[in-house]
Amino acid sequence: MSRILVYSICCLCLLPSLCLAQKDISIGLKGGLSIPNLSVGETKNDWNKDYISRIGPNFGAFVEIGLGRKFSLVPELLFSGQGGRRNTVQPMTIPEQYVALFQTVFNTSNDYVFANLENVSRINYLQLPVHLKFAQPIALKQKLSVYIQAGPYLGYMVSAKQIVKSEHLRVYANADPQSEIDPQYVHTFFGSSVDTIIEAKKDLYAWNYGVSGAVGFAYQLKKGKIILEGGGNYGFRYIQKGDDHGKNRIGAGVVMLGYSYPLCTRKKV
Repeated sequence: MSRILVYSICCLCLLPSLCLAQKDISIGLKGGLSIPNLSVGETKNDWNKDYISRIGPNFGAFVEIGLGRKFSLVPELLFSGQGGRRNTVQPMTIPEQYVALFQTVFNTSNDYVFANLENVSRINYLQLPVHLKFAQPIALKQKLSVYIQAGPYLGYMVSAKQIVKSEHLRVYANADPQSEIDPQYVHTFFGSSVDTIIEAKKDLYAWNYGVSGAVGFAYQLKKGKIILEGGGNYGFRYIQKGDDHGKNRIGAGVVMLGYSYPLCTRKKV
């Protein structure tokens, strides 16, 4: 995370020099919703499949540095809520002291059973995208413009948790619903419900990298602009360190509303 903070501080320190160089520079804030998902990679198994999107926050700050009439460079620093959720019959680890017993009784080498669980994966990143932006006025006396921006990003994981719940626990020997284990034994070995938070950060890579981009609209005010954009990001790196629970890549669609303020403006010739 220190690399991202150092890079951000360096960008801020360069702003006065860029102003002296007569560059159009704006600073801004934006925020909204992240709709992330965990996509299955080359290794798919019982643990990493069937995840769907959850809703998370996405917000941060940006600097826009003019490169010409229509092009600009846009470094950003964003908090991005990512992950996914799974509300299906899915794997659940067998307590270590009962593994041998279960493997003998059910003639399996698995160290897990299946259960009806609500599983939410909350993986939060600090992301540093650097976008090339193209903007074109389209209406309202050139006050309304449309833009597209895209580029690479570097991400640092700040937290990763699995929130696992089941109010009325039902356990199965395998993924087949016909293989339900007698509730009497389930209550003895597992209890009648599950409500736990698993810290997963140690099992995942801290750094990720990928591409991100957005398409949006900007409306010129007397001072500054209001922006509305939709976009997304996709990480190229598998997030798991090992492959016992499969491999997933991470990404998200985002919708954000923001405001940019002109810090310095190039003199018109």
